Amino acid sequence: MGSSRPQLTKEVGVESEAARSDLRLPVEERGRLLLAARRFYLEDRSKVEIAAELGVSRFKVARMLEQARTSGLVTITFDDEGAVDHDLSARLAERLGLSEAVVVHAHGDLDRVRSVVAQAGAEHLASSLAEGSIIGMAWGKTLADLTASLPRLSKMSVVQLTGAVGADLSQSPVELVRRMAQSSGGAAFPIFAPLLLDTAETAAALRTQPEIARAMAMYSDVTTALLSVGSWNPPDSQLYLAVPPAEREALVAQGVVAEVSSILITDDGSVVAESFTERAIAITPAQLRAIPRVLAVAAGVRKARAVRAVARAGLITGLVTDAALAEAILSDSVDGT
Repeated sequence: MGSSRPQLTKEVGVESEAARSDLRLPVEERGRLLLAARRFYLEDRSKVEIAAELGVSRFKVARMLEQARTSGLVTITFDDEGAVDHDLSARLAERLGLSEAVVVHAHGDLDRVRSVVAQAGAEHLASSLAEGSIIGMAWGKTLADLTASLPRLSKMSVVQLTGAVGADLSQSPVELVRRMAQSSGGAAFPIFAPLLLDTAETAAALRTQPEIARAMAMYSDVTTALLSVGSWNPPDSQLYLAVPPAEREALVAQGVVAEVSSILITDDGSVVAESFTERAIAITPAQLRAIPRVLAVAAGVRKARAVRAVARAGLITGLVTDAALAEAILSDSVDGT
């Protein structure tokens, strides 16, 4: 496992702004504090060895190391990116009423955070899916990253939960289903259809097409569904962008703040705009709630409000996300009720 000492930044021994502002420390004393810190943190020397070199007691060395830190001469950082925060995960699961939550530390821009969350989701799935499972796959940027990070899976079938949105084939649910099936060597059941149709009648007719009907008939057998969460307020959703401006403004006016697989949800967890759902080639709320395990993958603090709404709707049983989003929910620092 290596040393249990915290990882230091490369600037150990370089005075921070806090240290430079503390001119009460004489130059010689600062040098001795830094020498003790270098020996202890970087060279892995014991306090007894350092004490012998400096001609002081080991208790004095302990005080020197503490002073080096409190004065700002030494800065200690932990490389926690990608690490699961088990305490935060447990608190988030309890707050949202979920059976499982995986919260990882992620830093940088949204693309970087999404990549870290996707990797965590891929690892979590690989360790928790049993051979013979039937996976229901939705779509989204984070899920696209997740399927690209998948290791070899046990053999299982993969069924598409929604039609497609947008022109980016790399994020199409058809492509995500193909990738996951390829990782497991199991059967794929894609849906070659758009997610949203102009009318409910057109959508109903399309659902009767043999290949689409065969895939949708499998929804009752799905053991784990994998979803992304779209935020409508603030906007962070591919479906939001795909809906004509006048229609989406009307939906936001109805209180829509989130969506999963074309299911539109308000802050209090109510499912609204049934006429919208009827135009969709997608799993229904009742079918989704009947699945034993529904795992959402969401990245970025902008989706905190949406994640909370989806959890309130009872549409997910688990979540993989980043620490910033989790902390926003736990601190109640999201808009809405």
